Amino acid sequence: MKKIRITAIAACFAGLSATSGYAQMTVNQQETLWAAPKENAERIVSQMSTREKIGQILMLDVRNWGKNAAGEPENVTVLPAELAKVVTDYRLGSVILFRENFINTPQSYQLIQDLQKASYQLPLLISTDQEGGYVTRLREGTEMPGNMALSATRNESMAQGVGEVHGAELNALGVHINFAPVLDVNTNQNNPVIGVRSFGSNIDLVNGMSASYIKGLHQNSVLATAKHFPGHGNVATDSHFGLPQVSYSEKEWRQTDLVPFKNAVENGLDAVLTAHIIVPALDDTKVISKKDGTEIGLPATLSKKIISGILRDELKFKGLVFTDAMDMGAIADNFGASEATEMALMAGSDVIVMPVHIWDQQGIEQLENLYRYLETESQKKPELAARLQQAATQVVETKLAKKVTPYSPHSLDYAKSVVASPEHKRFEKQVAENAITLIKNERLLPYQLKAQNNLLVISDENARNKIISNELEAIASELKGKTITVTSSAFKLDEKTLPNDLAAKIQANDFVILVTYNLKAKDTAAQQVIDQAAKMNKPLVVIASRNPYDIAYLDNVKANLAVYGITGFDVTNNNRNSLEANIKAGIRTLFSTGENHLALNMPRGKLPVDIRNPQGEIIYPFGHGLTY
Repeated sequence: MKKIRITAIAACFAGLSATSGYAQMTVNQQETLWAAPKENAERIVSQMSTREKIGQILMLDVRNWGKNAAGEPENVTVLPAELAKVVTDYRLGSVILFRENFINTPQSYQLIQDLQKASYQLPLLISTDQEGGYVTRLREGTEMPGNMALSATRNESMAQGVGEVHGAELNALGVHINFAPVLDVNTNQNNPVIGVRSFGSNIDLVNGMSASYIKGLHQNSVLATAKHFPGHGNVATDSHFGLPQVSYSEKEWRQTDLVPFKNAVENGLDAVLTAHIIVPALDDTKVISKKDGTEIGLPATLSKKIISGILRDELKFKGLVFTDAMDMGAIADNFGASEATEMALMAGSDVIVMPVHIWDQQGIEQLENLYRYLETESQKKPELAARLQQAATQVVETKLAKKVTPYSPHSLDYAKSVVASPEHKRFEKQVAENAITLIKNERLLPYQLKAQNNLLVISDENARNKIISNELEAIASELKGKTITVTSSAFKLDEKTLPNDLAAKIQANDFVILVTYNLKAKDTAAQQVIDQAAKMNKPLVVIASRNPYDIAYLDNVKANLAVYGITGFDVTNNNRNSLEANIKAGIRTLFSTGENHLALNMPRGKLPVDIRNPQGEIIYPFGHGLTY
C-alpha cells in the first residue's frame, strides 16, 4: 500500500516514518493541522490511495478473535497481534467496541491505547454505545438508569448530568464517539427494540431531554450521535432479526419522528446513525432480497432519498453519518456485504459500520474481498469514486476538527479515578430514585414494615430475584429492629402455568412482589399469581421492570410501579447487562419504616408515554404519576 502523501502540508510530516506519522508529531505540528481542518482534510485525502480512503470510511468491531477450548468465540480484551496488523495494513479509520471489550478500567484503557498504536498515520476514531440503561458497554462504568427513566424525572439538569458522567468516563478511557442519544419517539407500545431506550412518546420531552444529554457529552469532548434516523419508534419488528416497516404517512412522520432529529441538527449535533427500516412514505423503492428472491422495500440506510435528500439536503446536516451495524439481520439477510456497503455509501453515509466481522482469518479474507470490490467498482464508477473521496474527507475533517490524538489525553490513574467514581454512582442512584413512577395504588403502598417480615419475590429470572433479595437484606440492615425473610420463585410469567409449590409460598408470606418484564398479552401466569394472592388476601404489588406497559395486560392490580429497567439480555450486544440501580430504587419505594409512614423513597416519576389497553384505549396518559 502507498503511504499517505501530504505534499501541501509536508512540513507537518517531515522526517516522520510511515508507521509513526501523526503520533510522533509535535504539539505545534498537530495544531497546524487542527487550525484548518476542512482544508487540511481535503489535502490529506487527495493524496490517499483508494484503499486508504476505503479504510477511513470503515468502522470494524474487534469483539472476538478465534475460539477458546470450548469452541466458543474468544472475547478480545487484549489486542491480538493479528488484529493489530489488520488495523495497520488496512489503514482502518474507526473501531467500535462492545461490552466484551470493556472488562475493567485498566484493561479497557490499555486496549484502546494498543488500538491507537496500531493506527496508520491518522488516529482511529473509537466509538461505543453507552446509552444508559439497557444499552451500556462499560462493565465497570456508571450505567445510569436509561432514557425513559431519565424522562420520568422531567429534569433536564439531570439529563445533562447523565451526559456529563457518560462523557467523562468515555473520554477518560479514550473513546471519542458515543452512539447516543436515541431520538426515536416511542409511539408503538409493542416496539421490541426501542422501548425504554427512548425518551418517550412526547416530542417536546424527547427534544428537551436529548438536547440536555448532548450538552453533557459535549462538556467532556465526546461526540454525540443521534439515532436511529429517520426514526425507529413506530415499529413492531426488531431490525437485528428482521426488516421493520414504518406505517406513518409522510405528514405523520414529519410531525413526529423528524422533529427530534431536526431539533438536534439545529443545535449542533455531531453525528447521525441510520436505521435499517423501511419507510414507504419517504422512499417506496423496491429491491430483490438475496434471502429468498422476494421483493422488499429499500431500507433507509440504503436510501439516497432519505439520507442524502432529507438528512443532508433538507436538514442541512453537515456532520458524520454512520450506518447502523451492517451485520444486523435487516441488512445482512437481504443484501451482500459488498453490495450493501456500496449502496450505503452512495445513499450518503460516511462511515459503514461492521460490514464484515474480522473475528478470524476467514473474516480478514472477507475484508480483503470488500476492499477489492470497492476498488474495482470505484474505478468503473466515477460517482462512487467521488463519494468515497467525500466520505473519507468528512472522516478526516472530523478527526482534525475534534483534535483527535492517537494517545489518551489522560493517564490511567485519572481514568481509574473517573470511571464509576463514588460521585457518579451516587448521582446514578439519585436519578433512579427520582424516576420511579407509581402508576396505581389502592391504599396498599407504602407497605409498613413490621418487626418481622416474610416477603415473596416472583420474577422470571433467578438473577433478578437475587438483586431484589440483596436489596431487601440491605434495607433490613439499614433499619434497626426490622427483620426481612425473603422467599423467591422464578418462572416464565408470560406463559400459562405456575409452579406446583407457588400457592404454598404465597400463603406462607405476608407480602408479594411480582416483577414483570414486557408482557404482551392477557391471561398469563402473571395474572394467575395476582388472582391467587387475592384469594388468599395477600397484598401484592406489580413492578413493571422494563417497559412500563405491563399493567395494560393485567387485571385487579392493587399497586403498580414502573422502574424502566432491570438486569437482562441486551439484544444490541447479544449479551447481558447488569442494570441494578432502577430495581433497587423501586424496591425502596415500596416500604415505609412504620414510625412516620414515609417511604424509604418517595415516588416522583411521571409517565413519559401513554399506556394503552389491548383495544388501543389510553388507560394511563402521558404525565400520569401518583405519590404518597
